[in-house]
Amino acid sequence: MKNLRYHLFLFLTLVSTSLIAQEGCEIIVRMQGYNYDTLWFGRSIGKRAAPEFFAVKEADGSFILKNEKYMPPDMYAIIFKRALNAPFQFISCWLTEGERRFSFQTDINQIRNNTSVVGSRENELLYPYLNQYFALAEQIDSLTDNWKETQDKAAFEAKVKAEKALHDFQSAFISQNPGTLSAELAAQTLFMVPPPTNEKTLDWQQESIARFQWQKQHFFDNMNLADDKFLRRPLWVHRTDFYATKLAPPQPDSMILLLENVFNQLKPNTTNYQYYFRYMMNSLGNMSRYRTDEVFVHFVRKYITTGKSDWMAESDLEKFKIDASRMEPLFVGKKAPNIKLFDKANNPVSLYDINAPYTLLVFWLYDCSHCAKELPVVKKIYEQFKSKGLTVMSVCGKNGNDALPHCWEFAERMQMPPEWHILADPLQLSRFASLFNIRTYPRLFLLDANKKIIFKQVGEASETTLTRAFNAAVK
Repeated sequence: MKNLRYHLFLFLTLVSTSLIAQEGCEIIVRMQGYNYDTLWFGRSIGKRAAPEFFAVKEADGSFILKNEKYMPPDMYAIIFKRALNAPFQFISCWLTEGERRFSFQTDINQIRNNTSVVGSRENELLYPYLNQYFALAEQIDSLTDNWKETQDKAAFEAKVKAEKALHDFQSAFISQNPGTLSAELAAQTLFMVPPPTNEKTLDWQQESIARFQWQKQHFFDNMNLADDKFLRRPLWVHRTDFYATKLAPPQPDSMILLLENVFNQLKPNTTNYQYYFRYMMNSLGNMSRYRTDEVFVHFVRKYITTGKSDWMAESDLEKFKIDASRMEPLFVGKKAPNIKLFDKANNPVSLYDINAPYTLLVFWLYDCSHCAKELPVVKKIYEQFKSKGLTVMSVCGKNGNDALPHCWEFAERMQMPPEWHILADPLQLSRFASLFNIRTYPRLFLLDANKKIIFKQVGEASETTLTRAFNAAVK
């Protein structure tokens, strides 16, 4: 009898230990190329992550992420740093009943296409799915930008074809993996495309409008943005970003309409709304294409200066207000501020003194790789349109006399045409960086004869983009 009781006690102890382990997790992680000595596990919060516990690197280079506290089945995050003071980055993973112990292997430099899992069917499905999903989604992003730039039939049809490819891939994945969390995630974030139509009278332009109207209405058919899953599943935020910043035609009013819709759907969940509003305001503040500065200022004026976002930190509110006040004078259609700079011979040149039908104002740095790539594009545009009155005001972004030799050397190395106005600010008096709200380089402004802004770009602009901008200006 005593022997029976002992074996019963041992059995119950083993069952209890097993149940505790099942409620928590034990994940062995091997991450090639990861030199930091700590790895974390926790929750994703939109596009960032919050660590809950950690593991220190073992002698064999692996990490054992182990926790016996209850962790409900859901999507979690394996969190890492590339350096001591670097921000957290993370890889999503599933924890499901019966799949709490598994091994995970990846390469820090090729996470998307070099990740394998043993012991968790859900995660075995997840990583190949995400790899293919992002490859197709990035293609859609690129083709959508191209469509917005060119607005022609070929670009529209290419975008439509890519959208269908993603939709079909997700649909096949869902049907092949019924009942799995990964298939559920695919269904929630399914790229929505209009059903086939027998309408033959629409030309491609009418079809593009009809397609946008349908997608605007049905994009979130499978997602409730007020659900807590919005922040726990990063793919939800990724899909919402596409709707908010890519789906709309390239006009500020259309983007404002879609963002208002997103905010309204998020508002029933205060945590979701506050996270995404702050995140999107920071994102808009760094965007430049398609007049997104006007979208940013609209929401600052509507939600921040009116006190409707008093839940935000005062420092954030003040930053957004300052950014809006710097952006608003530089809207397309407004007159650019005048600046006086100096050429190599120390002759003063004012922007307003340049008498030309069109002026392309280019700010650059001599140690900026993106500037070195952009200036040959500017030269091509200049050669193409100088017969129509285009001139170039080329400005070195470095201030002070010490920078001048490097400015002139860079201009010579880039073979800037001698008829350009190649200028610098040796006395640091012009305040051009503040007046033109320049934070990164290169920065371009296309101005008309009255120095009104026709087009602007933060960062590199393609030859196609600049050609289209100039062609639109001279119509």
